[in-house]
Amino acid sequence: MMSEVFKKAAVIGTGLMGGSLAMALRSCPGVERVAGYDSSEETRRTARELGTADEIAETATDAVRGADLLFIATPTSSIVDVFIDVRDAVSPGAIVSDLGSAKLGVTAGIESALPGGVWYVGGHPMTGSEQSGVEWARADLYRQAYYILTPTDRTDAEAFRRLHRLLTDIGARVISIDPESHDRAMATVSHVPHLASLLLMDMANRQRGEIKNLFTVTAGGFRDMTRIAASSPDVWLDICMENREFIIERLLDYGSRVKELVSLLEREDRAMLRELFEDARRAREELSLKSGRELEKMFDVSLPVPDEPGVISRISTAVGSLGVNIEDIVIVHPLEGETGVMTLKILGEEQAREVAEELTALGFRASFLKA
Repeated sequence: MMSEVFKKAAVIGTGLMGGSLAMALRSCPGVERVAGYDSSEETRRTARELGTADEIAETATDAVRGADLLFIATPTSSIVDVFIDVRDAVSPGAIVSDLGSAKLGVTAGIESALPGGVWYVGGHPMTGSEQSGVEWARADLYRQAYYILTPTDRTDAEAFRRLHRLLTDIGARVISIDPESHDRAMATVSHVPHLASLLLMDMANRQRGEIKNLFTVTAGGFRDMTRIAASSPDVWLDICMENREFIIERLLDYGSRVKELVSLLEREDRAMLRELFEDARRAREELSLKSGRELEKMFDVSLPVPDEPGVISRISTAVGSLGVNIEDIVIVHPLEGETGVMTLKILGEEQAREVAEELTALGFRASFLKA
């Protein structure tokens, strides 16, 4: 059984995301010491001045040496290379994770390069800011933010549980999705919206020469829709390249819907336009309701689980597909036999029932009761 407390966590990449994570880990009782490193000398200097971590190392290897938990918070395209550079310094039994916005390539690269006895659990925090740099980092960036974990059939159950608990302890709401489903979902709800924002901003910018004071009269809706266009170009260029397959797929779908909308306007089809508006309004209201509802009671969903590869991935991704947050995970192994009992703590009776029914449908003997 692994210790519940991490003796040393290392964060490679101390910009906004990595710096904020280091600060959150530093204030967490589940971590004794936090080391950070960034390839930018200026960033390292600023991180030291801000007290981002207990130590800011001069090399990535120095930061990683002796750590039993490693987060790689560099641009997505460099995550695998960073891991390969430091893997010889990673301690046996350590847990490795990352903050990449695209998971398929990163997951395949790291899992193929893992030393024996080192565990990998991919991650993607759904938070951030249009600002970039460690000077904008803050310890509460992850509080109440969704944090996606992307387990696979190779994910160690105990490593997943420990990382899940730690992220919950820093205030994140953790859900699980398999890497491919994650990348498809991000293309729809994050990457394509950002590119649409970029094109809207570009369209308005080109019209500035035709319409005097265009930016002066921009409405709140335009400002809301183009806010994310102010994000770091380097970060988003990286994301576009890493997840280009699914982004192209969704852009083509979006483009076909734009053509349909143009056709409705050309035909002056008020009935179909109204239906489109109503459908979008209902969907948006449902989104607002789900994100804002408050649930008060904690329930335990319990199920026997076989000790076999992939079981933690099947269970956690099934729960994640429902959009339900697992507040905590407990795994109890009997002294004899190859079956353990997993208990998932779920907030809200309706959600606990939904989880139990989904897991039962997948062949697990799941039940739930008040915690």
